Amino acid sequence: MGSTPFPKIKNDMQKIITLIAVAIILIIANSCDKSKSSSTYSLQKELSEYVEGKDANIGISVIIDRKDTIEVNGRKAFPMMSVYKFPIAVALGDYLRVTSELITDPITITQHDLKPDTYSPIREKYEGVDTINMPLHDILAYALQQSDNNASDILLKIMGGTDNAMLALKRVGIENINVRSTEEEMHDDNQRCYDNTATPIDMARLLDSFDHDFDDAYTRMVKQLMETCETGKNRISKPLEGTDAVIGHKTGTGFSLHDGRLMAINDAGYVHLPNGRNYSIVVFIENSGYDMPQTEEIIAKISQIIYNHLK
Repeated sequence: MGSTPFPKIKNDMQKIITLIAVAIILIIANSCDKSKSSSTYSLQKELSEYVEGKDANIGISVIIDRKDTIEVNGRKAFPMMSVYKFPIAVALGDYLRVTSELITDPITITQHDLKPDTYSPIREKYEGVDTINMPLHDILAYALQQSDNNASDILLKIMGGTDNAMLALKRVGIENINVRSTEEEMHDDNQRCYDNTATPIDMARLLDSFDHDFDDAYTRMVKQLMETCETGKNRISKPLEGTDAVIGHKTGTGFSLHDGRLMAINDAGYVHLPNGRNYSIVVFIENSGYDMPQTEEIIAKISQIIYNHLK
């Protein structure tokens, strides 16, 4: 008897079924990619349209779920103002790891360290006290939670100055974020504010990496401080009030320029939504022609737009 054709038909059918299954998977994957692209494009379009024509230079960057990146003027360098206290905190973490010093170590602070005529809750609390011994953790808390300018300069002094802070940032792979001038130097010469710059996209990348890739006791402490930040409540966090979102952020506020415009009003942070989605968000506003409440409202509106797309 001749050989039966049935095995060949069976094999052919199996090949056809496999090809159909692969095709279905590719179609579903392609559909998901298109959906993602459509959603990303819609958010990008809305943000671009919102900032268009505003009397200010506005930079935005958002990294969503570690994969989708949206930016408006995201690769332009902006003055960070006190947002730079966050990369200073990152640099301090590297400094502590290299030197084996402890965040609980006491630091001696003198009245010489507490400069007048600058925002400094720590100076107000210890006014008239010649020498203060304060745990490094508490100084960091003043810098991140209350944006204390003297506390920030003390942290830089501990690390040996801005050059060493920059070396620490480079050791952890951070580029295009410049910590060049102290708060005292910026106060003495407002133009020095433009030494401390970052692009929105690089700050968003740093926040994204810090939120997800850094995982030690120091990082967890910094996150706790950023999540209890007491400044800028009318900015990124305003539209998220009452949503159970977790928000860690650092604000920055610049000087008034000679023509009455605002040098810079900033906010940068990370957000974890109750639905499991997360994103880093950076909004830098430079040379604003609006007053403080109006400029803060622009940041809040940008935050609202992003939240509406992701909730």
